[in-house]
Amino acid sequence: MKISKAMLKTLEITLDTIFRASRADLRVHGLDNVPDQPVLYVINHFTRMETFLMPYVIKKHVRKYPISLAHESFFGGKMGEFMDSVGAVSTADPKRDETLIGSLLNDSHPVIIFPEGQMIKDKKLVEKGKYMVYNTGMRRPPHTGAARIALLSQFIREKIRVFHELGETEKITAFAERYGFGVGEVDSIISKKTFIVPVNLTYYPIRARDNAINKLISRFVKNMDDRFREELEVEGTMVMEGVDIDINFGKPLEAGEYLHSNRKIRNMLADDRLYLDRSELKGLKPFHLLDLRFMHDYMDSIYGMTTVNHDHLFSYLLTRYPSNHIGENDFKNRAFLAVEKLRASGITNIHTSLAQKQFYLLTDDRHDKYDAFIQAASSRGLISLNNGVITKNRRLFTQIYDFHTIRKDNIIEVIKNEIEPLEVLTRELNRIMRQPPCWIRRKIRRHFIKLDRELFEKDYSEYYIPGESKPKEIGRPFHLKHFFSRRGFIMVHGYMAAPEEIRPLADFIYRNGYSVYGARLRGHGTAPEDLAGRNWEKWYDSVSRAYIIMKNSVRSVAVGGFSTGAGIALLQAANKPGRFRGVVSINAPLRLQNISSRLSSAVVMWNKFLSTIKVNKGRMEFVTNKPENEHINYFRNPVAGVSELGKLMKVVEDRLNLVSDPALIVQGSDDPVVNPVSGLEIFSRLGTERKQLFRIYAKHHGILRGKEAADVQARVLEFLERVFSR
Repeated sequence: MKISKAMLKTLEITLDTIFRASRADLRVHGLDNVPDQPVLYVINHFTRMETFLMPYVIKKHVRKYPISLAHESFFGGKMGEFMDSVGAVSTADPKRDETLIGSLLNDSHPVIIFPEGQMIKDKKLVEKGKYMVYNTGMRRPPHTGAARIALLSQFIREKIRVFHELGETEKITAFAERYGFGVGEVDSIISKKTFIVPVNLTYYPIRARDNAINKLISRFVKNMDDRFREELEVEGTMVMEGVDIDINFGKPLEAGEYLHSNRKIRNMLADDRLYLDRSELKGLKPFHLLDLRFMHDYMDSIYGMTTVNHDHLFSYLLTRYPSNHIGENDFKNRAFLAVEKLRASGITNIHTSLAQKQFYLLTDDRHDKYDAFIQAASSRGLISLNNGVITKNRRLFTQIYDFHTIRKDNIIEVIKNEIEPLEVLTRELNRIMRQPPCWIRRKIRRHFIKLDRELFEKDYSEYYIPGESKPKEIGRPFHLKHFFSRRGFIMVHGYMAAPEEIRPLADFIYRNGYSVYGARLRGHGTAPEDLAGRNWEKWYDSVSRAYIIMKNSVRSVAVGGFSTGAGIALLQAANKPGRFRGVVSINAPLRLQNISSRLSSAVVMWNKFLSTIKVNKGRMEFVTNKPENEHINYFRNPVAGVSELGKLMKVVEDRLNLVSDPALIVQGSDDPVVNPVSGLEIFSRLGTERKQLFRIYAKHHGILRGKEAADVQARVLEFLERVFSR
């Protein structure tokens, strides 16, 4: 072969530039699996990019440039010259097999073969339990050519070894002339073994839409056919808008082990025949059976390494719903359980986004992966989402698509097909889909109730201070449940406090027919040191867990809080427009009275500076607190906590205009902690027109207890009755 080093260098520089300029993220895994031996790489084929991408990746990471088998249609004119210069071998080349086998014998180049024989655009690999791929209007098994090339290269290698031991140089010369190696290379050849290394490429996300590449080419190429346009829309979007490309190198499969597993072939290896005439081997049943076995093994490995991502789970679940009308909450619940099952399945190839916390999928805040999937499916008319109901387009989900445009027309079907070979996963997904919605809600509810309690027990155990930490019943989250109630109220306590702070109001609301969940903000109900290490986002997440529990317990939910808890309740409503029947804010701290709170950020920075230079003297981490409710609140206030409270107040202030649900704002007239102007400022900034401001005369902050409590309770209940009766 006449591979051009100059062309390879130019190609490498070009691809380096493209990947640096694009948003594509190449993630290469399993390089330790590649042996320092002759290797034939078998790689799944979904885009045209693999033709150039995989030689580039192998050269970059394995330091050996591979030759590859390519369809004969690429070998005409200037394109053919280019293909020759980069080490491509035509499927129509009469010396194709000799070239590939020769490269494996002397290890001059690794070899790349795409065993499906073409791009598998629909990713449909399994049919009635067998590997079947689309080809010119029909489905057929994958080619066994890669298996045969690997087996023959090792077969010939072992024949050369036998002849070398017997001193039969003429027979070795015959092999050398056929496969293009020098007689002086024999010692090196017989010291090696041929391996097949399966490789899987998984792209995420896969989207088809107009992009800069597509638009540019459309200016010069008129009347593009649908096939070419689809490839530009799919693969151009990958390059221009970004795609994660997970490349997994699998465990090597040794060709010699397959050869030696068959007695007849072992006898052939030991005889004195050359088998240079391929017809001598073509009809041999043992070789044919080994080809099939080898092919099935590397196909299992290739598709068993698919990197599972959110789109796989969403697509599979969506296609398994028997009804065309799907509750969005039910869909999200099942998706969350699917992630949990995936993590427990033993599947190791999981997209990095699935390794992160997944409860955000259930909180109804923005979830980038979910929102992107819904938008992509909606843009093609596959689904619509209105008022919490996903509606599938039955016609689009049942029609037969053209193989060459399916990636554009029904990407959900394509993505679903990709994980069908992962039987361990699909069994669990099917089991999830067989369970009724009420069971799914119960599983989710129990999961997060258990999690909330475990987090409290863990935090309490870790930070407990004898004589300072309050009893567990003060800080433990609580769930007051009416079994047949359809109305729920989430309540959130204030800064340095605990769920016990809101218990009087919670008990009152519960007695009036509502289920109530009293959330515990992380860092609270334990010890000040716990609070010092928490940021406001952890507090917000605590309430999000309560939201998940309640929306899977009752039909409709309102949220409310006291002091800092009120700020978080408002932020929940801002981030989840339309999800709450109403929001209640009691003495929310948009402005604080104590000037020292404004200095907290500077003190935190000073403490961090002293910590960096390993100086403890001069640090101020806590200040004394004199609480109204000594049996509930901390006696020490962490400076870091005050700083986080300031950050939370700023976020809440910036997002108040996004609150669209009915709101009740309660503000004490002479609050010594929260500046009383906070109530009016919050009221005026709220985006909703359905709002009410109630000022109550009080000279202390904790108006959930004391003589004002009954008035507050009545106002809150009146508000809840009104918003739930709409």
